Amino acid sequence: MWNQVVKRILCPGSAGLFILSLLLNTGLMSVARADVIPGLYETEIPVSTQDLGERKEALTAGMRQVLLRVSGHSLVLTITAIEEALTHPTRYVQRYRYRSREGAGGAQENVLWVRFDQKAINKLLRDNRMPVWGRTRPAVLVWLVVDNRQSRILLGNHVSDPAKVFISEQAKLRGIPLRWPMLDLSDRANITTSDVWGSFEDTIISASRRYHTEAILVGRVYKTYSGSWNARWTLYDHGHQEGWNAHAETLIEALIPGVDKTASILAQRFARVENEKQNNTLLLQVYGVNTLAAYNKILKYLSRLAVVTDVQPQTVSPDNVIFRLKVRNGRLAVSQAIALGHTLVTTTMQSRPSVPLVAANSVSAQPVTRVKADLVYQLIQ
Repeated sequence: MWNQVVKRILCPGSAGLFILSLLLNTGLMSVARADVIPGLYETEIPVSTQDLGERKEALTAGMRQVLLRVSGHSLVLTITAIEEALTHPTRYVQRYRYRSREGAGGAQENVLWVRFDQKAINKLLRDNRMPVWGRTRPAVLVWLVVDNRQSRILLGNHVSDPAKVFISEQAKLRGIPLRWPMLDLSDRANITTSDVWGSFEDTIISASRRYHTEAILVGRVYKTYSGSWNARWTLYDHGHQEGWNAHAETLIEALIPGVDKTASILAQRFARVENEKQNNTLLLQVYGVNTLAAYNKILKYLSRLAVVTDVQPQTVSPDNVIFRLKVRNGRLAVSQAIALGHTLVTTTMQSRPSVPLVAANSVSAQPVTRVKADLVYQLIQ
C-alpha cells in the first residue's frame, strides 16, 4: 500500500538535484569521511592442526577479537559473565571453516575462519551493559614519524615500513578505518617530518583538512639508547585532543597503545551503552526523496543503523518523506551515527517549499496536518 502512495506522489525531477547541487556549491553541506566496516563478526585465527582442543582455543581467541571490535572497549574482556561465555564459544558461532592464507614473508599458513552470530554477540554485550558499535565508523588520519636511531621517517600512503603494516593490521582487528597521508606535493608544501615530530598542532590540523576525516592520530615513536621504544600519541577529535605515552621493549608493543587507545576513545563517543530510559521514538525527515528508488535507498540505510530498531514511513510529499524511528539511546546517538555515513547530510537552509504531506497509510493520498520532525536531512544522490 505504501509503495502505491509513493509511486503516485514521488516523481522524477530536477528540483531535488538542483537544491543538492546548490548546497554543495555554496558550502552549506559537508560530509566527514567514514567507512562501513565489513566482517565485524568474522575473524581468522592461525592454527597448526584441526584438533578439537586447538579449535576451541582458536574459537575463544576469535570471540575475544570480535567482542573487542564490536564493543570498542578492552574492559569487555574483564566482565565475569563474558569471561564465562568465552569458555563456551561454540554457542556464539554461526559458521567456521579451515582454509589457508598468505602469511608473513609470503609463506602459506593455515587458519580457522569464523563468523560469529551477530544477534547472540550483541545480546551478550547488551546484557552486560556494554555498547554495540555499528559498522559505520569514523575514519582516522594517521601522521606517524618513526625514528630507529638511523633514520627518521614520516609514514605515508606509499611508504613501506613494518610500523605502518602492523598499525594497519591492528586497526583492522579493532575495526578502525585508517587513512595515511599521500605525502604528495600538496602535503609536502604544507607539512614536514619536523612538524609532525614537533607536534605543531596548527600545521598538522591545517594539512589534514583535505582528507576530511573524523579524527587525526599523531604519533612520534623512537628507539632509545638502550634499545627499547618510546611513543607519544595524540588524538584530535572534533575540537578535543587527548594524549598518552607508551614505553615497550619492542616496536610492536609501543605501537599497540596507539590503536587500542584510539579505538577506546572513539567508541566512548560513538558507541553508547543501551539506556532503556532513552529508548524512544523520533521523526526523521529526509528531503530529496523524489523517486521510488530514492525512497528504497533511504529506507534500507536507516534500517541498517545499529541504533535504529524499527523504521516506518510516517508521511510523504513530492520531495520529502518523514520516517518514524524506534531508536536506542535517543536522538544524539542517531544523529552521530548518520553523521558518519555518506547517505544523509544536514542543511542550514531555514525554509522549505510549502508542500502537502500525505499519511503513509492513506490510499487516497489526501493531505494531512504538517508534522514537525526531530531531525531533518538531505539525501545525497
